[in-house]
Amino acid sequence: MADRSPFNPNFGKVPRLFLDRKNIIDDYIDELINSGDHIDTPYQTTMIYGVRGSGKTSMLTDIINRVKQLDDWIVVDLLNNRSIIDNLIESIQMQSKLNLSKLIQKINDIKIKNFEIKLNSQNTHRMQLLLGIFEKLSQQGKKVLITIDEVASTPEMRDLAMMYQLLIRQNFGIAMIMTGLPENISELKHNKVLTFLLRSNQLELSFLQGRSIEEAFRTNFEKGNRQISDSTVVKLTQMTKGYAYAFQLLGYLIWKKTKPGDSIDEKVIDQVIDDYQQNLFDNAYALIYQKLTAVDKQFLKAMAQDNADEVKLAFIANQTGKPSNYWSTYRKRLVRSQIIKNGSYGFVSFKLPFFKEFLLEEESFEKYDF
Repeated sequence: MADRSPFNPNFGKVPRLFLDRKNIIDDYIDELINSGDHIDTPYQTTMIYGVRGSGKTSMLTDIINRVKQLDDWIVVDLLNNRSIIDNLIESIQMQSKLNLSKLIQKINDIKIKNFEIKLNSQNTHRMQLLLGIFEKLSQQGKKVLITIDEVASTPEMRDLAMMYQLLIRQNFGIAMIMTGLPENISELKHNKVLTFLLRSNQLELSFLQGRSIEEAFRTNFEKGNRQISDSTVVKLTQMTKGYAYAFQLLGYLIWKKTKPGDSIDEKVIDQVIDDYQQNLFDNAYALIYQKLTAVDKQFLKAMAQDNADEVKLAFIANQTGKPSNYWSTYRKRLVRSQIIKNGSYGFVSFKLPFFKEFLLEEESFEKYDF
């Protein structure tokens, strides 16, 4: 029998160990199933946000797979690109086998009622086509779930959201679930023509609970015939800081380094820690860092200069030469982005494991211009 690891650090895959997420997914699926023909549920429009590596894409993938098994639902998984609306129409047509040629011939007879948002002529044509499509789907008893991963506030996404809003007003069976980084979700929902998104169901993917991680490490290593003490379980849990990707990655590396009958101890941890850090740096933190503003980076680099676990805001002010109140907005944004967290009054700390070490390494590389 193969010694298959239960841990999977691959982005986007549905892991075998899906900690602290199953209940969220179950609730969402139950709401859709019991929502009726007109999707009468606050979950109709759902936005999931969290830092890279928090499990957004894995969660969305699991939802897609489960809704596809429902006979009365069509799932349309879209990329946020310039063709997003055309891709929506094409995907629905392919899955429903509707004859669009007849609808297109009747396009001028389809009226858009109670619609106050202005669309350009091309999008008006698409909107008329969508109204005809959803009228046909309604007659077939079919509903549509639109899914979009890593959403951003692009012109095309805004156009799609406006059309989606109209289809909801017409009481058609349509729902949408989107994932994105906290800052991208915030920008989209605060767009002046998309204020209806402020009333959507918004789910923050918080960090995993320490108790869940401890139990998963202990149970799965023991199932794999690997001996592990309580103190080592606690050590591994602390090394993840509750970060979902870190949990999967560390478990995977420990599993790969050992074999059935082995004991997991400090020696094993020492053997994987370099790979653990480098994978965090390369696969998660580099992209997180790349998306930050220059001022955000300045704040974080100043934090990294302090040897303490909790950094006093006054220390950051001293390092940067700017008063603490100047940094208030940036601190709040970094907290919302799940990169740092507030500590005791006037203090902050890094939320991601080894992110301080990543920043120090990044700063040492930035002195080179090649």
